[in-house]
Amino acid sequence: MKENYNSFNYWENVLRENKNRRAHVLMQKLPTEKSVYFHTILFGKKNGIHNMWGYVPNIKGLVGYLQYPFLQEAFYRWVHGKDRIISQIPHMTIDKISKEGEKAKKITRETAINMRRDYDFLNSLWALPHDRIKMELEKFIIDFNRRWIGNNQRFIYIKVFNTPEEVGEFVISSSLITSTEKEFENKIGMTIEEWREVCKFAISNSDKGELFKEVLRKKLSEVY
Repeated sequence: MKENYNSFNYWENVLRENKNRRAHVLMQKLPTEKSVYFHTILFGKKNGIHNMWGYVPNIKGLVGYLQYPFLQEAFYRWVHGKDRIISQIPHMTIDKISKEGEKAKKITRETAINMRRDYDFLNSLWALPHDRIKMELEKFIIDFNRRWIGNNQRFIYIKVFNTPEEVGEFVISSSLITSTEKEFENKIGMTIEEWREVCKFAISNSDKGELFKEVLRKKLSEVY
């Protein structure tokens, strides 16, 4: 399928044909110099934590992923996840999700406007050069995390990385806040130094790249 990241129909087809989690639908190939990496968390008291790690082929792949499948799932869970278990995310536009949520009085008008505003901002990035997209996306994510920090009932979080090594160091530091070194090493199936080696050569060595991909998909990404 031709990649058209700025297309509702493209993502509808990708999600329908791909049995992987949404965060992993563009991870068929190993990471390259152009890849961009991300960590997202969707939390809802009734639906638990969706803790996802992944990467996309390039910066426009990231814009597309955030604008379409990520916001779609995040905002649908925000609207409907407070009062029921969400097992399927319907393929709906952000406009429809926000308007239906406001009409049903599940969200305020301000929240509905913020949902559409976030979508519209991501949509505005397509016309920009790559360097400008990165700069604007960094500012957007800071504002986005502040806006959707929520409370002990629900929140949404995004973090973006430029290299596998950045991912690796963040994984180590954040994991050791709540786990011991041994627990972390058991989780990823290798020592910290071996993990650093995998991240260092994830782009230049296909075996390391495959291992890096599998750790993100199967060891770090989890729903609980």
